[in-house]
Amino acid sequence: MLKQHSSFVKQAIALVDCLLILGAFSISYFLVSEYRPLATLQNYLLMPIGFMAFYLYFAWTRHLFSILQFNWMKGLNRRILMIFVSAGILGAAILYVMPDNFDSRWLYFIFAMISFVFIFTEKLTLKFVIAYVRRRNRNITPILLFGRGRIASQINKEINAHPEWGLRIVKKLDVSLAPSEFEEVLKTSYIEEVFFCIPRSMTRDGFLVDAYVHICEEIGRPARVFLNLRDITRLAQWEYQTFLEYPTLLSHTVELDPDQIVFKRIFDLFGSLIGVAVLIVLYPILAILIKVTSPGPVFFRQIRVGKNGKRFVIYKFRSMTTDAEARKAELQNQNELNGAVFKIANDPRVTPIGSLMRKLSLDEFPQFINVLKGEMSLVGTRPPTPDEVKEYQNWHHRRISIRPGITGMWQVSGRNAIKDFDEIVSLDLKYIDSWSIWLDIKIIVRTILIVFKRDNAY
Repeated sequence: MLKQHSSFVKQAIALVDCLLILGAFSISYFLVSEYRPLATLQNYLLMPIGFMAFYLYFAWTRHLFSILQFNWMKGLNRRILMIFVSAGILGAAILYVMPDNFDSRWLYFIFAMISFVFIFTEKLTLKFVIAYVRRRNRNITPILLFGRGRIASQINKEINAHPEWGLRIVKKLDVSLAPSEFEEVLKTSYIEEVFFCIPRSMTRDGFLVDAYVHICEEIGRPARVFLNLRDITRLAQWEYQTFLEYPTLLSHTVELDPDQIVFKRIFDLFGSLIGVAVLIVLYPILAILIKVTSPGPVFFRQIRVGKNGKRFVIYKFRSMTTDAEARKAELQNQNELNGAVFKIANDPRVTPIGSLMRKLSLDEFPQFINVLKGEMSLVGTRPPTPDEVKEYQNWHHRRISIRPGITGMWQVSGRNAIKDFDEIVSLDLKYIDSWSIWLDIKIIVRTILIVFKRDNAY
């Protein structure tokens, strides 16, 4: 059966995708050359090669070539879109930093669009063909479902509702079956995989799945053990990892996809380099204005709490008097926010030039250095002070489970108009739970618009 040669199938699909991308490049070159002057084809070869490399990486890590896996069809359209967005942005970034001697911008755009259409059409065709074949009981994996309870019922229902997955539950056995009887069923039935669905309450009552899994191991049948852990947590996700050669399940509330983390870091590096370049231009002007209008250093440095409690020094252009921290206690009764954060509209500690910098968010530009160092991100949650963290409730701490940002959901959802710290935290958690690179881009664009409008800035 085809699923026994899945590695060959994945490699064959990857090869077909490469040919489609090369075909898309040839077509796009022909189309664009009809309307715009282009250099010879050889001058643009870096474009399809670089794009193809990024595409293969993201497609392989997102299992786009694993067409014989039963869950390959789940979220297929979204995966294809995100793979092309990721590969397309990285490819465009490389073309942007390289000298463009051959006017390749339009060619790249048309090439990316045609490639997307080709790959998307190919994958939809494969999806249709595979579903068609499996609905006619071809390329099917016979499953033995062993267990009881809600999780067994849900899995049985899901598999029966999706025949295109290629799974068929041919036998259902209750946990009351003795190991010897279970072994006899395996020996006398055509079973390619055993699904063990054991409720948590039963494991506490002393039921052991060990003997049954050992039988599968001896006979040579794959065993998939479903751990009924999803209902233990409300927000956390479960991820399988091997640690010191031991199988473990990691519960986490922050998306740990390494590809997205790398992509976000690349995005931060590009953004911070642009920010540092602007900082270099602003520094001489703002440094003179800060020095002339108030005594003290140009930069303000303060200990802040970053990801998972890691402390770092944040940098800002100084917008307050040098005794601002000492005077904070006497102004505490004027705090306009409820909870573990301090903010007042007409802060007497703010210098004249500091007020202007805050309205235009110019005081934040040195934080691009923090982003470049990896202590902060362009978008995230604002880093609190250690004193503020001491006042946190348990659920507040999840807002510092990610790298803090220069801007974030709070800043673009009302900024200083929001007066309740719990509402600020709720916005931060919404960002954490729904993070995507597109959300970061959206927040950055909205931040720029808000700065120019000077909404609620002080």
